[in-house]
Amino acid sequence: MVEETYDVEFDESNGSQGAHVDVADIDEEPLVKVMKNMPIGDIKPKEDEDEVQTIDPPFSSMAPQDGNEQDKILPNEDVHVPQEQIDEQAQDVGTPIQAPQVAPQRRSQLTSGHPKELIIGSPTRGVTTRSRNTAAFVQAYSFVSSVEPSTIDQALSDPDWVNAMHEELNNFTRNEVWTLEARPKGARVIGTKWVFRNKQDDEGNIVRNKARLVAKGYSQVEGIDFGETFAPVARLEAIRFLLAYASHHDMKLYQMDVKSAFLNGYINEVVYVEQPPGFEDPNHPNHVYRLSKALYGLKQAPRAWYERLRDFLIEKGFTIGRVDTTLFIKKANNDLFVCQVYVDDIIFGSTNEEYCTEYGKMMAKEFEMSMIGELTFFLGFQIKQLRERTFIYQEKYTRDLLKRFKMDDCKPIETPMATNIKLDPDESGIKVDQTLYRSMIGSLLYLCASRPDIMFSVCLCARFQADPKESHLTAVKRILRYLKHTPSIGLWYPKGASFELLATRIRTLPDAVLSVRVPRGLLLARVLARFVKQNCVSLSTAEAEYIAAGSTCAQLLYMKQTLKDYEVELSRIPLLCDNESAVKLTNNPVQHSRTKHIDIRHHFIRDHVAKGDILLRNVGTKEQLADIFTKPLDESNFCRLCGELNVLDARTIM
Repeated sequence: MVEETYDVEFDESNGSQGAHVDVADIDEEPLVKVMKNMPIGDIKPKEDEDEVQTIDPPFSSMAPQDGNEQDKILPNEDVHVPQEQIDEQAQDVGTPIQAPQVAPQRRSQLTSGHPKELIIGSPTRGVTTRSRNTAAFVQAYSFVSSVEPSTIDQALSDPDWVNAMHEELNNFTRNEVWTLEARPKGARVIGTKWVFRNKQDDEGNIVRNKARLVAKGYSQVEGIDFGETFAPVARLEAIRFLLAYASHHDMKLYQMDVKSAFLNGYINEVVYVEQPPGFEDPNHPNHVYRLSKALYGLKQAPRAWYERLRDFLIEKGFTIGRVDTTLFIKKANNDLFVCQVYVDDIIFGSTNEEYCTEYGKMMAKEFEMSMIGELTFFLGFQIKQLRERTFIYQEKYTRDLLKRFKMDDCKPIETPMATNIKLDPDESGIKVDQTLYRSMIGSLLYLCASRPDIMFSVCLCARFQADPKESHLTAVKRILRYLKHTPSIGLWYPKGASFELLATRIRTLPDAVLSVRVPRGLLLARVLARFVKQNCVSLSTAEAEYIAAGSTCAQLLYMKQTLKDYEVELSRIPLLCDNESAVKLTNNPVQHSRTKHIDIRHHFIRDHVAKGDILLRNVGTKEQLADIFTKPLDESNFCRLCGELNVLDARTIM
């Protein structure tokens, strides 16, 4: 913000102002308009041609060495008054002698009152180094609109969003998505609408205005407008699998984004859509577009894109994972190339860097790609690939979550849940806003993907979404206070560590009033962590542990099959259980009056133990890592288990 001040000469003899100047007359053009039309670096007050701008000199204890230079800095000098003027004023005794009117001096300086909405980045961000300023040079001088329009009229009034809409329509032309035809009689025509979003980087800075033309797919009729719609997407544990494998093999991961991916998929149905709002053909305003490729919003669009990408990669020699159909693998000599697809976002890496370069060129030749480079931000996860480790965390998401629920100024706390807490339905409690409570739980559940330390407390509070009370909301706010204390905690994958599976299982007795089903926690080597309730009633502790061990065995078999795609063969995967009766029941197929009624489907773990796939072992309670998923812990035990699980704070390791 440029602040203008004016020095006005006063008559010292009577204290009256010697010259009356209207500030508005000095510069007829408003300052805001001047600044808006000037480039960065040239923002300064506009001067009149006959006016001399003066700037306060910096303070110095040294005397000026050049008298002429001093006169330039201090222009206030003695003014010669003509004798005629003195004589005229002397005739009137009551009129004092007045000095000539001196024009006010304009001074400009920078103040801290700059509008916050025009600041790029966080105002509270620390001082950046010269190298970081150089790296962000292009970003600092690129301007985008910070306001997301809610209507097409608002977007058409903003040149930045008009350019974004033109860019979207140009993608339709390049990909030959549609053809303009006369409106057929009796045909179902699907409407279209514009969706406007600001794309942000991992620090929350707006980097692009994205306008997307979508079809109103909710009006489609199954069997007429679409058939099959299922399209696979990568699971979060598959992403963590790839991160763990890349970290173990010292392999750098990259990411790329397919621009307007759905516009590349072919559709088999005959679909007509309306012309884009605001961009109707003036010569044929009643015509409609017939689609030859998929459009965002159509129910079959994700499937059409996946089939197009799958067929292309198979044609280039890739193979699909046996379990995960979003995993594409290519082997050459002793090198392995892996590619994980999440709709239009692609993560890839190889033990040979040359294959990554070739893959990028191959994809850019077939599709319009946006090569982002090294994997740093994916699905809300911030990923740091360091020399000694790979770290995955959600600090930006955490801070946005706290700000959204107005908890960014709350008092921090060291643990997510008190050890003496006892949550129950609280039938006599005060009801709270159900929408707010569910929104908090949903946001926290997504955060659990990289924060296993809050999984138990979040899942426990999630049981009361149907009828939340004030006690439940207080428990959720305590979790947010813990996030305020640890916003940058995440999962750490050290490089060079052994690549093995280790499963831990623990069961805790439930509250008799709360539920008759037993919660179970599951941890699989920082890749998969679960906290669910059993779907059946158990009559004893041994039975509950035995059923939970069978469920964990199923997850281990899934992960074992997935690792085969990475050329990793595992046998006798250890499964730790803290109940000796359940271990003996698994290793010895005995018939007992307390266990003979167990359903046959829970006994399949015995077969895999006998074949050597699973090794069930007993472990002491103090060594049970899954305790963090089943009960509230004090600060010392909580921090100890977080450290053993490599759940660390990014500020301490980076």
